[in-house]
Amino acid sequence: MGVLLLCIAFGTKADVAQPARGEVSINGSLTEIALMPSARTVKDPDNKLTAEGLLKLPETPDEFMGKRIASFFFTDAVYWFQVSIKNTDSTPLQRLLVFDQSWLDDVQITLIVPDGTTRLFKGGDLLPFQQRTVSHRNINFELLLPPGESQLFVRVKTRDPYLVGMTLWERSAFFESNISEAHYYGFFYGVVVVMLLYNLMLYISIREPIYATYVVYILSFIVGTATYNGHTYPLLWPDYPIWSNWAHSIFIYLYMFAGLIFTIHFLELRSKLPHAYRLAKALIIIMLVSFVLTAILGGYRWHISSSILWIVVYSLFALWMGVISLLSGNRSARFFLIGTTACLVGSAITALTVSAVIPYSFYTFHAPDFGMMLDAVMLSFALADRLRIARAETEQARVELLEVMVSDTEKLESRVVQRTLELKEANATKDKFFSIIAHDLRGPIGSLSALFNDVVLSIEDLTDDTLQAVRTTTKNTHNFLEQLLTWARSQKGEISYTPEAIELSQIFKELQELFSAQAQTKGVKLDLKIDGPYWIIADLAMANTILRNLISNALKYTDRDDSISASVEEEGNHYRINIEDSGIGMDHDTQKMLFHMGTKPQSTLGTKQESGTGLGLILCSEFVEQNHGTIGVKSEKGEGTTFWFTLPKG
Repeated sequence: MGVLLLCIAFGTKADVAQPARGEVSINGSLTEIALMPSARTVKDPDNKLTAEGLLKLPETPDEFMGKRIASFFFTDAVYWFQVSIKNTDSTPLQRLLVFDQSWLDDVQITLIVPDGTTRLFKGGDLLPFQQRTVSHRNINFELLLPPGESQLFVRVKTRDPYLVGMTLWERSAFFESNISEAHYYGFFYGVVVVMLLYNLMLYISIREPIYATYVVYILSFIVGTATYNGHTYPLLWPDYPIWSNWAHSIFIYLYMFAGLIFTIHFLELRSKLPHAYRLAKALIIIMLVSFVLTAILGGYRWHISSSILWIVVYSLFALWMGVISLLSGNRSARFFLIGTTACLVGSAITALTVSAVIPYSFYTFHAPDFGMMLDAVMLSFALADRLRIARAETEQARVELLEVMVSDTEKLESRVVQRTLELKEANATKDKFFSIIAHDLRGPIGSLSALFNDVVLSIEDLTDDTLQAVRTTTKNTHNFLEQLLTWARSQKGEISYTPEAIELSQIFKELQELFSAQAQTKGVKLDLKIDGPYWIIADLAMANTILRNLISNALKYTDRDDSISASVEEEGNHYRINIEDSGIGMDHDTQKMLFHMGTKPQSTLGTKQESGTGLGLILCSEFVEQNHGTIGVKSEKGEGTTFWFTLPKG
């Protein structure tokens, strides 16, 4: 079955007949249409594009044209999907836009209807579940499509593997389609839960640890599967989207831990294959370290990507354990290879599918479901077979005892004594066995503690250059986030414009004190003293933000013995404020791209390798505009730069 799943996974394509590029037609009788085969796909690595900007981009070859699913593995880029939807009826049509995947973090919809009206929608699994149009595990939006041609723009960003498929549904048809889907999931979960309860009852009855490990293994799979299928989010934690995201990687790791522990017990690796047993313990320790460190150092992105990569390693390792156990004469390994391997191969196929390594299809994405159903049945048979063998051995002992009693009483007594001694020895061996197990369970935990401490010590041995790079990156990122937060607040209207009379020379005096230490460190002469008074009408916080950004920018691109100065001059009803430096300057092409969200100039590092994002100048431009002024720049390459802006006189 595992080989069959593998063949289905690699042989099934997600392609459909290729329609007209970038356009679909709908009417009242059409209840379902996949949009991805007709969508134009555009990568936005800098997160700068808008719907209007997308329309201006030239057409380029699209590898996902005609395909049901677009997949991009892991990336920090934003992806846009554009499709024209033509309503050929004379009345508006109400449709549900439903995404095939439930784990997309941020989905933003822009719909431009024929009369030019723009409608915006926002969704994704980072928002509380109740914000969805329809209470469904998949992300969805309700669109009203007037007669004529509407333009649909879909912006997607996620930390999970990029798999994007979307379908336009008539509402009742969508609900009808969910009935068959519910039947499938009901059958799948029903089969696995029945096997779980069956083995749980066996464990309660005979208290064999192997049944407990198998119950935990099945339970971790059920919860993990329900999580990545999107069932746990609405049912268990609809108000906790952050936890819902982390649950994906956490339950994948727990599934692997439970699977490895069950493999050790089921194949009796400690007694039959000690070398394999040590390898399995080492793998558990390494995965535990990965579980902790990726979460601490890399956040959710590292955690989910490492869990998907580890599950491939885990699947191959468990397959190898089954093969060598069978070759060593372990009778139970037959069931293990038939059942567990089917599930493990299915898990590997799904990992490769969500990693965009193999084509997406229903079979590849749900391969673990089919594998786990077979795995649950076969391994339950195997555990039942173990119980049958144990009972048969007990029965055989009883028969032998009766035969001895009939044949010779004296011989019977001798055998009873002998059997009693054997039972005592067996009990002593069993107690020793449990003691060793307890010791070996403490060993991995102690090893983890030692390894973790060793790792922490090794981090302290980082070079000064590396530490300086980390400090620089952290500082630059913090500054960028501060700017981004300020800009975001301004976009949302959270920064109110409160004009007042302000005297400029006092502001420059404070800025001289603020930046003097930084200028002295770089060896730059900073002179922000101006003759006053110069009274302006402006928002004090915005004016301070503008000046701080321009002075900070000047310091970034000046070096030792360079200078930075400020000046003010009259310009009609405004004062023109100049921040002039003798630094590295810039060419005219770069100057043209400043102050605009839709363009990003070629990044130039500062004189001390400081990096810039351009967001500070965009923020300056917006604040100057809100204060009824203008902003500009004058510069020559190698001859310094002057940034200027105007504000109304007071």
